[in-house]
Amino acid sequence: MKKTILIILGVMVAGALAWYGYTALLWFKAGDDGRAVVRAQEEAIERVLSARRAKMEKDVNTTSDPFGEDGTVRILLLGLDKRVGQTNGHCDVIQMVSIDKVKEHVTITAVPRGTYSPLPPGAGTTSSDYYVSNACAFGGIEYGITQIEKIVGYTADYVVIVGFSETLGILRSLRLPTTETLQWLRQRHVYQIGEPQRAHNHSTFIKKMLIDYIPDEPSKIDTVLHYIIYKIVQTDLTFDEAETIVRELSRIQLAHHPDNISLTMRPAHTVADIPYIPSELNEYLEKTMDPIKNRLSRDDYSGNDTEAIQEQLSTMIIEKKDDPAFIAWAFENNLWLQIENETERLSFQYECIERYLATRPEIDFSQRKTLISDYILEMEHGGFTEWVERGKKLLAQEIGQ
Repeated sequence: MKKTILIILGVMVAGALAWYGYTALLWFKAGDDGRAVVRAQEEAIERVLSARRAKMEKDVNTTSDPFGEDGTVRILLLGLDKRVGQTNGHCDVIQMVSIDKVKEHVTITAVPRGTYSPLPPGAGTTSSDYYVSNACAFGGIEYGITQIEKIVGYTADYVVIVGFSETLGILRSLRLPTTETLQWLRQRHVYQIGEPQRAHNHSTFIKKMLIDYIPDEPSKIDTVLHYIIYKIVQTDLTFDEAETIVRELSRIQLAHHPDNISLTMRPAHTVADIPYIPSELNEYLEKTMDPIKNRLSRDDYSGNDTEAIQEQLSTMIIEKKDDPAFIAWAFENNLWLQIENETERLSFQYECIERYLATRPEIDFSQRKTLISDYILEMEHGGFTEWVERGKKLLAQEIGQ
């Protein structure tokens, strides 16, 4: 089951720049076998998270307070690149966020994805396989988490996993540039020390989000928005635990005390502090990317602009929207989040939910009601009156059946 989570701690990037807009196209064009692999990836993630939840429930020392007796909570953030043909996704973004409510301090530790990590026997074939990102892909998410914890030096209390579509949805909910932000977060070829700098940029981005979006008074916390975003990602945190963490972050007043957030890296590298400034992203990307883009492979730079990619996505949706298998896959992967045009995105989101429910009679009434109610809440929060009314009519139909 997908859970909801901190609005800020879910903002991570899984897809590579070359995969922007291609993710959906490649996954579905891969056919039934490819989609089955992606579905298996999702199921593997949920098994790991379910096992972690069950373990915490059995632990007699576990309380409803996520900070525990020492007043510190550690959350491992993973941006997962779930590609067709792979049983597990690569851990392409790895950030450990440690929040000490006693010292009123936050430490964000980046782990570059190219950091050395052992692999299960027989999993690695070349020296370049022994990366921590591959520990997740070759050994499974649970194995990858264990290796990351060894690198960082302590155990994660909770895990948050987010994919490509979900990242787009979170950025859009925060009213941040989607494509440009993804490109800024993804860049590594423009730096002399590419991958460590990219990992540090992720930490810089999280720090800015904590400063900009965590209110300095708990009464100003937008719980509805947290819930809307929180349900997008996968985690072993409960919503109550997530809200407890947000309230503590609010109490610390990070906007007034930015120095209470420290950025570190394991293993250590010398990197620069490159600010994330949404209004200057285009200028920065042009300045850094234009001189080298013709020397990059298609895996690192596709050359397709957003308009062309969106056209391909729209064409696929039009061609496949009457296919129950496509609708199920699109719903499970939040495909509408990859649509930039608001009118088209809202229309397909509703149509996808409506058709998904119509083709899945095995879903029980409680789940159906929750799904539609969450949709209505999201539309109300966004001020989309037309879609609120459609959602209410759909709910009335379900209740009347």
